[in-house]
Amino acid sequence: MKGLVTVLLLGILTSCHTTRQVSQAYHNDHDLQGELTPAQAAIVAGTLSGFPDHSQMAIALIQNNKTRFYGVERQHDSLQTLENAHAVFEIGSLTKVFTTHLLMNARNEGLIQSLDAPIAGYGAMAIKDSPAVTFRELANHTSGLPGEVSGSIFNTDPANPYKRWNRQKLADFLIHEKLESAPGTKYTYSNVGMALLANTICTLRQQSYERLLQEEVFRPHGMTSTTTDRALIQDRLIQGYNWKGKPTANWDLAAMAGAGAILSTAEDLSRYLKWSFGALRNQFKPMRETTFTINDDLDIALGWHIIKGKTADPFLWHNGGTGGYKSSVAINPDAETAVVILTNIGANKNPKRGLIDNLCFDLMKSINS
Repeated sequence: MKGLVTVLLLGILTSCHTTRQVSQAYHNDHDLQGELTPAQAAIVAGTLSGFPDHSQMAIALIQNNKTRFYGVERQHDSLQTLENAHAVFEIGSLTKVFTTHLLMNARNEGLIQSLDAPIAGYGAMAIKDSPAVTFRELANHTSGLPGEVSGSIFNTDPANPYKRWNRQKLADFLIHEKLESAPGTKYTYSNVGMALLANTICTLRQQSYERLLQEEVFRPHGMTSTTTDRALIQDRLIQGYNWKGKPTANWDLAAMAGAGAILSTAEDLSRYLKWSFGALRNQFKPMRETTFTINDDLDIALGWHIIKGKTADPFLWHNGGTGGYKSSVAINPDAETAVVILTNIGANKNPKRGLIDNLCFDLMKSINS
């Protein structure tokens, strides 16, 4: 998330000029190729070599109707391959794609009359001064809501910053916090807005966020290791580390769950992305269409961001980060290509966090050339 401690970070278009010469220092580079091409293996090795021991990546590349999984970990200044496609990581703000999936289901089923309908008519928590914020504006970060909840030390625990943010605390925050801009006029990446969207959908459905995800997304797509309930996957959960290589606590998102609470695997996410190829061309088409232009390199659709200029055709992208994990995922539904990167490298205050997004972009380029 963003704002409070620049967590669940959306690392928007940092420079792609990363330093990779250190990869040549590893004597087992030839073992890192696996099913990747030598060029792909080299950029993975170069990226991971910039992080501390215990740093791990689970990667999936989808191309030509084939999914290639690749796992690698840094230990004792050396990189070792491992099978971690089934390992569970916190995915942070990538959760927002799944919250938007629930929104599209509600729209497609007629539960919501229109994406441009004001949320106030659907049982949403009240916002100060009752602005006419719509579902679309929550899903594309143009609602005018602040990016983050209060950073007061009385409301947060730095090691687990959202644990105390229950539904009542979020409701109190919304009724007292003014919008930062008029709805629909400005892009401000907002964890608050996405949490409000998720809570509104849960109110409409009269179901918990976890149950909705399981019934509408995870079970139908065979995502058996994906959940917001850490107790269900504790035996497969990879330990998270901060950017200095120290173990971190896992995060509890409470009422902020829709902004970043999901845990998943490279295999489960690749299943979802393969299904998404068709869905994004059909019933979920609004999730790939530009709704707001952020800058020359980046647009926002619904849930997904649109990266321009990295490959011949734009592609969809989202990332996420918590105290001990960083994710980055890209998909081109027309070319039916996608990249998944899950890591146990914390995004919080990590000066090198952009390297993982750059790696995602580079791998996406390598399978779309």
